[in-house]
Amino acid sequence: MGTPEAPSTLRSWMSAVGEISRAVNAAEPLDGVLARVAEQACVLIGFDQCAVMLAEPDGTHLRVAGSSGLSRDYVALVSDTGSLLIHPAGPQLDSPAAEAFRAGRTVTVSDVGSAPRYGRLTHLAPKQGYRSLIAAPLHAPGAGTLGVVVAYSTAARGFGAAEVELVELLADQAALACEAARLRTGQQDVIVALSRTNAELERSRAVTEWAEQQHRALMRLVLDEVGLAGLVTALADALGASVTVEDRHGRVLARAPVSGYRPPPDAAARRRRPVRGALDALDRRNEVVEVGVDRSGRPGASAVGHPVGRAHGVWVAPVVVGRELAARLWVTNPRASPAPVERRVIERFALVVALEVLKQQNLVDVEERLSGDLVGDLLHPGGPQHPQGVLDRAAALGHDLARPHVVVVLALDPPGPASRVTEIVRAAARQTAPPLIGYHEDVHVLLFPDGPGLDDVLRGALAQIELVLPERTATVAIGPIADGPADHGPAYRVARGAVRLRRSARPGGVVDVRDLGLAAFLLEEGAPDTLRRFARNLLRPVVAHDDLRGGDLLPTLRAWLSAGCSTSATARELVVHPNTVGYRIASIEKLTGRSLRRSDTRLDLQLALTVRDIVQAGEP
Repeated sequence: MGTPEAPSTLRSWMSAVGEISRAVNAAEPLDGVLARVAEQACVLIGFDQCAVMLAEPDGTHLRVAGSSGLSRDYVALVSDTGSLLIHPAGPQLDSPAAEAFRAGRTVTVSDVGSAPRYGRLTHLAPKQGYRSLIAAPLHAPGAGTLGVVVAYSTAARGFGAAEVELVELLADQAALACEAARLRTGQQDVIVALSRTNAELERSRAVTEWAEQQHRALMRLVLDEVGLAGLVTALADALGASVTVEDRHGRVLARAPVSGYRPPPDAAARRRRPVRGALDALDRRNEVVEVGVDRSGRPGASAVGHPVGRAHGVWVAPVVVGRELAARLWVTNPRASPAPVERRVIERFALVVALEVLKQQNLVDVEERLSGDLVGDLLHPGGPQHPQGVLDRAAALGHDLARPHVVVVLALDPPGPASRVTEIVRAAARQTAPPLIGYHEDVHVLLFPDGPGLDDVLRGALAQIELVLPERTATVAIGPIADGPADHGPAYRVARGAVRLRRSARPGGVVDVRDLGLAAFLLEEGAPDTLRRFARNLLRPVVAHDDLRGGDLLPTLRAWLSAGCSTSATARELVVHPNTVGYRIASIEKLTGRSLRRSDTRLDLQLALTVRDIVQAGEP
């Protein structure tokens, strides 16, 4: 009876194996192929349920990858991480499937009720209702054991050698399916990797060609001497970005493009991290530094012309001259981060910008030397020896000395020239006519065209000098107006005398001696110590009276002299009764022992007040 069925059984097995092989070759999903293996175990061998289980990558437990006849709840229960542990703590948690995997051999259980060594079965078998099972390992050449095939029967039964061999044959088919899937995944990974590599090579070649084009363009710009504005425009075009060059004080030297320009971070943003940290590190790193993201929402294009998102990166590159930070090159670009090649292009432009800044600095140095020589000739004792020549040289530097000029003296303590002074003063005066600046007799002489706004310019310059040169103290004296070349010398000596007087007492601050009258001659020639001693001795009793009694003798005296010694005019100015003014004037005469009816007394007191005002300028 068995012989006639053999060909049919063989044909069934061959058909089943062929079906599984075709599924593998057709690259069907692995879980579908394994489900076919489980189904064939039930049909060909006569099991009620079957599962193909694979080990998890971490090697801790088995999970069901394909099944036939098992309920969803049972599959979920068996696949739980704490269910079929490959290396359980003891027999109470062990299972035939785990032992078959560990030992690499087939394990059979004829009746789960008499298999105490597999404690896990007492929990699992009742959930599905099986009484016997067989578990065969999945062996893959070169890959070890991948999992197990477990077939179940609802009745207790033994397993003959033929059944064991058939289950192991199906396990081999399942192993072949797993290995084929692994190889196919590896091939796909290789194909994807090759595709990505080719794409990266193409992009790298395109970026390299772009960088070479920018280098050639940069060399042409250098040879054509396009200047700072031309360099900035070219870089902005190359990067599809906004580019700004600022000097070390934050003054914009050049920017581009004209349309759609995006400025660098403002002063408030630069005080916050990460911009502040990036700027602090610029003098230590000669490279492009990303400082933040501009989220203005304006779309842009990347350095190679591709559309990008709406968030724009912001970078800054140092412009170094003589190992010192001379300027900053800002790039506000529509890319989150430039490629390394693009960063090198920015750094090359920063180097050329440094050369341009150095050239401008050299021009400034030459101009400062010429201005210093011109100021020295202008202030020559007795007036310039060649007035017309001085006027012509000043005109060549952009200054019309035929116009009235205010002569200002700026002195530093400790004394000595400072190259930054010219730069700072010109920056403060950028909204007005530029001054002629020269260093003469250990002070800086500033000749401003007569006009409004001078006080604001000098206060701004003085504040900036305190920031830039904290180790120096600056004293400024605003001298008389010089109507022509011959007037500059006397006006300078008056302003210099005021500075000398101020520095002898307490350096620093601004004093104004534009309208001194006769006292200007004493400032021009008088020694500072002598003038201070004269003023102190003459005004000492009046000052002591005011300090002791909180009086107003000094303000009254100053107002009375300014009002032409008119008691009624002084009373109106101070909003007091004329008798009060008369009483105070009499008190001053009594304290000083001098009559204010005498013109020489009034002149002495006016000079003493002037000296006191210069020495104490800026005090409350």
